Amino acid sequence: MTGTTTPITYATYDTLVQYNPKTKAYIGVVAKSWEVTPSSIKFQLRSDVKCRDGSAFTPTDIAASLKAYTDPKTGSPYATRWLGKAPLTFTADDAGSTLTITAAEPFGALLAGLKMVPLVCPAGLKDRAKLASGAEGSGPYELADSKPGLSYTLKLRDDYTWGPSGMTSGAPGVPETIVLKVINSDATAANELLAGTIDVSGLGGVDAQRVQSNKSIAKTVVATQGQWSVVGNEAAGHVTADPEVRHALFQAIDRRALLLAYLGATASDVELGTSVLPPNMPGYDASTKELVPQFSPDAAKATLSAAGWTESGGHWTKDGKVLQVRVIGAGWGNANEYLASQLKNIGVDVKLSVTDDNGWLADLSSGNYDITIFPIDNSIEAPTGVMSFYVGALPPAGTNFIRNGDAELSALADKAAASVGAEADKLWATVQTKLLRNYDLLPWQVPVTSIYTSPKVTLQINGLPSTLAIRRTKG
Repeated sequence: MTGTTTPITYATYDTLVQYNPKTKAYIGVVAKSWEVTPSSIKFQLRSDVKCRDGSAFTPTDIAASLKAYTDPKTGSPYATRWLGKAPLTFTADDAGSTLTITAAEPFGALLAGLKMVPLVCPAGLKDRAKLASGAEGSGPYELADSKPGLSYTLKLRDDYTWGPSGMTSGAPGVPETIVLKVINSDATAANELLAGTIDVSGLGGVDAQRVQSNKSIAKTVVATQGQWSVVGNEAAGHVTADPEVRHALFQAIDRRALLLAYLGATASDVELGTSVLPPNMPGYDASTKELVPQFSPDAAKATLSAAGWTESGGHWTKDGKVLQVRVIGAGWGNANEYLASQLKNIGVDVKLSVTDDNGWLADLSSGNYDITIFPIDNSIEAPTGVMSFYVGALPPAGTNFIRNGDAELSALADKAAASVGAEADKLWATVQTKLLRNYDLLPWQVPVTSIYTSPKVTLQINGLPSTLAIRRTKG
């Protein structure tokens, strides 16, 4: 298995809630129920949760864990992204088994962010050195052995009865031991799956195709909370600052063919985007599908002509300036080259620069681009993370990398972020409509994670992290 940090964390630590993407609903873990307002959440907590050392995990303990997580001295890089920038107050009632979290300013994504925060038991807070090589949580597994960079062994607790979706340590098929191997190559992971020396791995590209040819190996496709798009730089001085130029460039792109250039045969697992947000995220607006530019080179040329550009000698000019765009990219199979070729086909002078991730990010952050694929992989099912790349503060103060300078739209997004429920969904729908009508992005693909399993195990994905979803079927 690759990517060890996340599976270890959510196997050894509990969270207050988890999220089921199929039902678009939160499910309780340590929390039984909750009441949400724009600036507070009151949790009714379970009273039977126990830490690894057997001690009770009380509301006061959980409040202390969350307070430590949000303390600037802790230095968590995700605290403000998941839980908002405003100070939080934690009020615990051990007798009533409740915990109330209040934000100094409204933040509608608080519940979504809390699903990501592992709850640390008092033993870990008292001696944080224990957390460097072990885990002090209330999760179903203990970290029994650690060989950093090589493997990690998880042992099932025999007293775990409060898991999400009814998970207990006594449920049929729950593995008593899970060994997480660090494998940095998809090719190596595929080889080990085919040889039977590992049972579970995520894979992509040609290595996934090799594994899929073995009918005994099962594939589980898990939706993510992100969406990849094609975007244009809207800063002054760039031809893509003109929405009609962006419109024409987007019309020149065959999104399905672009997906095939990126993923090859595994592209069939992936849906094309239809809005700014992915379909499994609260706030997604299905009606915006009609606003996504359709592939038509002829329509693209007509859009440019209507915007005052003149085609001559296979190129477009306006006011003596040639329509030239700098396309940047990193990795992504043959997608960058295909994107560039699509734009060249309608007469755009394309300068393609493909670097590594760091080089691409440097160009993106500095604004040294006109067109790029923009891969958003979001960890929480809340629109705030995705939208922060399209509205709000520009770099370096913010992450609005398309440099959309619409202050009114940013204010609307702030209002949506401070709302919850139907009101938030309505506001986010308006934000998506405005972004698409201004051709701020071309929704491309809703990425998925493909997990492959040997005949020895199955995955029972129901809003659970993949480690907790593993079930032994034989052997």
